[in-house]
This record gives sequence, structure tokens and C-alpha cells, in this order.
Amino acid sequence: MQLVATLGPASLHLAPRIVALGASSLRLNASHMTPESLRSTLAQLRTLLPSTPVVVDLQGAKMRLGVFEPLPVHLDDRLLFSLDNSGVPVPHPELFRSVAPGETLSADDDRLRFRVEQVSPSSLAVRCIQGGTLRPRKGLNVLEHPVDPWDLSPVDQQHLDAALPFAPVAFALSFMTDGREAAWIRSRAPGCPVIGKVERREAVEAIDSIRASVDTVWICRGDLGAQLGPVPLARWFSGFRPAPSPPTLVAGQVLEHLTAHPLPTRSEVCHLADLLDRGFAGIVLSDETAVGSDPLNATSTAAHLLSSLVRR
Repeated sequence: MQLVATLGPASLHLAPRIVALGASSLRLNASHMTPESLRSTLAQLRTLLPSTPVVVDLQGAKMRLGVFEPLPVHLDDRLLFSLDNSGVPVPHPELFRSVAPGETLSADDDRLRFRVEQVSPSSLAVRCIQGGTLRPRKGLNVLEHPVDPWDLSPVDQQHLDAALPFAPVAFALSFMTDGREAAWIRSRAPGCPVIGKVERREAVEAIDSIRASVDTVWICRGDLGAQLGPVPLARWFSGFRPAPSPPTLVAGQVLEHLTAHPLPTRSEVCHLADLLDRGFAGIVLSDETAVGSDPLNATSTAAHLLSSLVRR
């Protein structure tokens, strides 16, 4: 049973203890790192944990906010999303070409929502319709339709090159469309496992092609829920059954209560039991270990639950 723990500001220094408590592999989100910081972090991990598998999660075709200070946003607040940093930075010109007034932007796994009011080639005037704290480098989606993906970026290539000397390393690719993207990684990193992340409508429709092209599948319900909506996601996910091969894991708010609390909710435990009964091969901890209040407790609790539920 696989338990992937994401390392972040709260847990990087705890990596050996997280592995000792039951994590089978560690995840680094390259979207939050420069190639230089990724290289430095991997060098540190390889000194401490020479044989522990590490997953480098590449940004792929996922849109993310730029870098800014966390911003509390309230209902009906008006913001400017901009390409040129005159407002909240969004470094994706394809977004400004693709949206229209009246459409809805979803940020940070649908924790915040904004209605588009005005559009220009380099800015969007938006109004908040679901508030919260807007944080840098979080994902951004258009609810009404997909945004045409761009080619895999030079930054992805730089992250891949930075990680290659630190095997064993796997590469996860965000926002896959139909599995063809896996060939890009295999051509540049032969022998490295490829993980396909299902996070968009097109990936749901092409799930069989993605399964055939990768070594592991992650069903990432945060962005997928923002793309599909909660009810369509629930309908699709409740009927989804993993194939025996490749192994399929669930990511995104699996045990999210552990981010700020010592115990998971009963509904999370029941849901985890159902996932294992349906044939999922494990889970990915994200905020629980990357930014949570107690990454060690989150890891040990998740490992104990997986072990106990499999044995029952």
C-alpha cells in the first residue's frame, strides 16, 4: 500500500522521520521551487535518504497564480488579475485570450471563486463571489470550459534536468490531456517512472489512454473538482474503478482534517476504507504534510489507517 507524503515548508527538515513513520515515497511540488532549489533539496534528501523514491511533480499544463503576498479576499471585493504584475500576477497569456465577461475563475482547488467583469489582452477585472485567502502559486481554473493547454514549458525541462542526477526519482505530470504527454518525459528521462495526474475533463474522457501511457495514475480531486464541479465529480468518482495495472492512487483532500487537527474525521476514515475496498493502491498527502501543523502525526495516522484498513 503506497503512502506518498508531500514535503513543504512544514516538513522538509522532517523527511527522515516521515519515511520512518511509514511514507513509501516523498513528493516535491516543483511548481513552488526554482530549478536551483529543487536541485539543492534533492541533494539534501539523497544525503539523508539515499534509496527513498522521490516524486518530482512538474507543472505541465496547469495554470497557477504568480508570486505575491497572501491576500485576504472578501465577498464582492474587486481585484485585477494581470499578466504584467500590475495586479495579482497570472503568468499565463492563454488565460486572457480564453475568458469572457460573466465566466467564473476558481482558485486554490475551488476554495475561492471570482466572476470575470472585464477582459483585456493583459488583465482581468474580477469580483469575488467566494472569499478566502488568495495565496501565491495556487492553481487557477475557468469553470465554464478548459483553457487550451500550452506546450510543456522550459521550466519543466529545467526541473527535469535538475532532478535526473538524484535517482530514484519519478516524474508526475499535472493536467495531462490524453497520455501523449508521457512520451515527452520518457524521451528525456528514460527509465524514470511517469505518473499521470487526472485533473481535467479531457483526462477523465481519456482515462484508458492515460493508463496505457504511464506507470502510476493519480486521481487528483482538487483541480478535478474545480473543473467538473462537485456533483459531477462525485458521480464520476463513485463509479470509477481502478484497473489492476497500473496502480492508481487518490490525491487531494483525502485526510485534510489532519492539516490542522490531530485526528481525521469519521467520514474521511470511512471514505478511505471504501477507496481501498475498490482497489486503489494508496493515497497522496498534500497539505496534510506540506503545510500542516503536525506533519509527523499526519504521516503516522495515515500509515496506521492504511495498514489497519487493509488487514481488516
